[in-house]
Amino acid sequence: MSVPDLLSVGTRDLLVVNGEVFRSEHPSRKLLELDDAQVFFCGIEDIRFDVGIGQTRVSDVSSGRDLADFGLIQVASYPRPTATLLGAVSAYLEHHGRPAIGAAPITAPTKLYQVVVLAQNGLSVPDTIYLSRKYLPTSFVEVADRLGMPFVLKAMNGSGGRLNFLIETEVDYLRYVEDPEFAEISFLAQEFIPNNGTFRALTFGREVPIVMHRCNTDGSHLTNTEQGGHATLFDVDTFDAEVLAMATRAAELMGCGIAGINLVQHRQTRQWYLLEVSSSPAIGSGSFAAEKTRAYSSYLRRKLTHSASQDCPAGTREAS
Repeated sequence: MSVPDLLSVGTRDLLVVNGEVFRSEHPSRKLLELDDAQVFFCGIEDIRFDVGIGQTRVSDVSSGRDLADFGLIQVASYPRPTATLLGAVSAYLEHHGRPAIGAAPITAPTKLYQVVVLAQNGLSVPDTIYLSRKYLPTSFVEVADRLGMPFVLKAMNGSGGRLNFLIETEVDYLRYVEDPEFAEISFLAQEFIPNNGTFRALTFGREVPIVMHRCNTDGSHLTNTEQGGHATLFDVDTFDAEVLAMATRAAELMGCGIAGINLVQHRQTRQWYLLEVSSSPAIGSGSFAAEKTRAYSSYLRRKLTHSASQDCPAGTREAS
């Protein structure tokens, strides 16, 4: 498909991301020698994400335009943090049927990618905002108005509860977004869901053999066992089947055969929310390692048995 063909999909406008060299050296309308298309430019740091169920929007801060309004997106170069954001940008454009060149994800899925994909598929996630660091210091009022107080500020690639902060005042907020210690960290601002602890569901294929409840007795919003959380094993047979289905659907959307799904239930509304999908959950270590290992072994046996049955010549399976 040629560029003119691609531009015929909806709007005629082209957005070039990280294309400053073209804008400075060439008049924009001559960039692709397309007389009937307008060419616009933005940097990767000018892309904003507002994620919510049924209302996800990815936009160019400088123009305020939704990326889905452009006929074609071209990623011209890959300065940091382009690679970190590409998975989420690509998922958003694909959801809206918009073509993109050079926007395929080239890194492991981030927390931002996860919430974009989960929200676009109708699964409950906390409202989330991503802004680059150059916009964060002046955005407290807007972020607090959208997400409510308190809200969570967490690293896009953090794990184990590290670089995850509960923001209760503007002073707290500025402490992290302006501190040189965190200058290389890409932060997500996320709605805080009042809860009585986090549930970790381990999915193995379409099954959820392990559900743990984790809470923290010191008042922290973090329930990770690495951060002092206490874990309790739940009876899967009596657990909410719809929540288990939500967990397996989330793992499927992330392409994970094995996953650790973090969920919380709102203390007042009782609504369930997905917080994170881990593609490499701790199985042979941490709380209930023996139970997790047994579930893992059972899953592997099922996979091996299925693989062997697939390899059997026709008409020999029952005899074997």
